[in-house]
Amino acid sequence: MEKFISKNEKKIIAAAFVFFTAVYVSLIWNNNVWMDEAFTASLVHTDFTGVIERSMNDTLPPLYNIFLKIMTDIFGYTIPVMKMTSVIPMIGTLLIGATTTRKRFGVSAALLFMSFLTFMPLMLYYGVEIRMYSLGFFFATAAGVYAYEVAAEPSRKNWIIFTLFSVLAGYSHHFAFVTVAFAYLYLLLYHFFADRKHLKNWFWCLLATFILYLPCLIVTLGQISRVSGYFSMPDIDIHMFLQYVAYPFIVGFTPATLICALLMAMSLVLLVTGLIHRTGDTRIHIFSLCCFSVYYGVLLFGTIISKIMTANIFVDRYLFFSAGLLWLSAAVMLSDRGKLTVLALVAALAVGICVYFVEYRTEYGQTADEEITFLRDNVKEGDVFYSIGGHEEMQNCIPFYTYLDSKTCELTFVTPLEEAIITAEDTGVTLWISVLDGYSPSEDDVRTLEKYGLKMQKEADFEFDRYKCEMYRVTQ
Repeated sequence: MEKFISKNEKKIIAAAFVFFTAVYVSLIWNNNVWMDEAFTASLVHTDFTGVIERSMNDTLPPLYNIFLKIMTDIFGYTIPVMKMTSVIPMIGTLLIGATTTRKRFGVSAALLFMSFLTFMPLMLYYGVEIRMYSLGFFFATAAGVYAYEVAAEPSRKNWIIFTLFSVLAGYSHHFAFVTVAFAYLYLLLYHFFADRKHLKNWFWCLLATFILYLPCLIVTLGQISRVSGYFSMPDIDIHMFLQYVAYPFIVGFTPATLICALLMAMSLVLLVTGLIHRTGDTRIHIFSLCCFSVYYGVLLFGTIISKIMTANIFVDRYLFFSAGLLWLSAAVMLSDRGKLTVLALVAALAVGICVYFVEYRTEYGQTADEEITFLRDNVKEGDVFYSIGGHEEMQNCIPFYTYLDSKTCELTFVTPLEEAIITAEDTGVTLWISVLDGYSPSEDDVRTLEKYGLKMQKEADFEFDRYKCEMYRVTQ
């Protein structure tokens, strides 16, 4: 078996790469979006200047928005194109596994890593979401991989690649940059204790990173100064912290979750015993330990920073950027172990079936085709929109669907209700109201409509992604 794999190594890796890529691509052919996706997709529905301006007023770096704008300009403003924009960085991470990881750690480590990148929890979900998570994930994971390349082979090329990946992680998301910061810390410790001859290279790298990241840093400081005014995540208590600890292993199906936890536990046992008994290459064991610890380092950093700031800016999905290195640690430790490696691959596939089923249901369980058709046929230029229940969700999603089709005019969200009524009457347009499932017009809403002699006439039921609502036309 090992001889067969060795002889056909490149073919096996290439076939695996194609298969895992196909898994990701199979999930993009739908038109379901949720609030954050609609927000990002709407942000790039303008010219390049507008994208930059809107990005500066957002709370996150602009690189993904620019990438998304380029993709939609070239291939069209459609949801599959936008989801493919997020899939491309995941394909890039798979490519890192098929090339750099394979050359450094071997074919079994590469196969395990690529399997984990596709089938472990979080991967498919954030890998197709129209947000910047996959882009930050790619750069943060690639920077971690090349941190080891720098230590193993401190060539100028490796230092440059590591620096560029690190900077681009910062331009993708703040917590992708936090993930990379741990790579810098571990490289500093390595060079200080084991390779002082190249310590100056680390300082040059740090200087280059600072200079290249400075424009983004200036914007970030401005964003942080504004963030407490309108943006805050739930406070992190002990219960939530423990949830975050287990976050990268949660599938939504208990047996699959246990398999994920068991895979990581086995890799940790191999890691600890390897370090204690000094079996194998100690540098690889130390690298695996570093990769494992990055995730929990980011978690501790996020928890501390959330306590310091007046508004909590840290949430579980920001841990995704370090999940690639977490599973790289497991892949390296579980590789070249004979039957154990095969068992790990089979376990990854079993988890992947469960994860894929959950994600497929999320992406294809509902369709927005009827909603898009209704909005295209009924919404006119300048129409006004108000929502009852799920203000932010509907504010982003419903208007987005109105201009997804090039023949449809943009629907303008106005709040509060009385201002929406006045705006519609002053401009002579239709006022539309959505009512999210589980909500109903309040007494104040009814009184406000009656004050202007208006009523709500139901026109359609909407059900897409995770939302269900009723759509009303306001009439005399």
